[in-house]
Amino acid sequence: MVGLLITGHGHFATGLGSSLRLITGATEHIAYVDFEEDHSTQVLTDNLNKALDELKDCDGVLVLSDLAGGSPFKCSVECKYARADQAIEVVAGSNLAMLIEASMAIEDYDSPVEFAEELIPSGKDAILRFTMEERDDEEENAEEDGI
Repeated sequence: MVGLLITGHGHFATGLGSSLRLITGATEHIAYVDFEEDHSTQVLTDNLNKALDELKDCDGVLVLSDLAGGSPFKCSVECKYARADQAIEVVAGSNLAMLIEASMAIEDYDSPVEFAEELIPSGKDAILRFTMEERDDEEENAEEDGI
């Protein structure tokens, strides 16, 4: 099983965790690391390392970060390379849809690379712009008739 580590600016990580618990219930093997305003990058790195230690019994760890190039992403990548003995994959641009899918499939993967490849399309597919489409009268009547 691959563990998940969610990180991001402000309360991004714990906010996603709160939403995830509301939607799917408590999930094991997921850690959350926020990068708060009063944290240095050293504090962030220390917190990421603590979370990675907690997930050490997993086959690997998939880190889902909020923003490519930001401190949570950069520090996660640095942790990945400092921990050659632990399989770690880092993905930026994560969202709640990805995390929901990840929590439901967490037992299905033993490779963080394969897990990341599976989740990225679901994160992209969850991004859309709402548009109102006009329906003609025949479509409306067909739906009312149960057809």
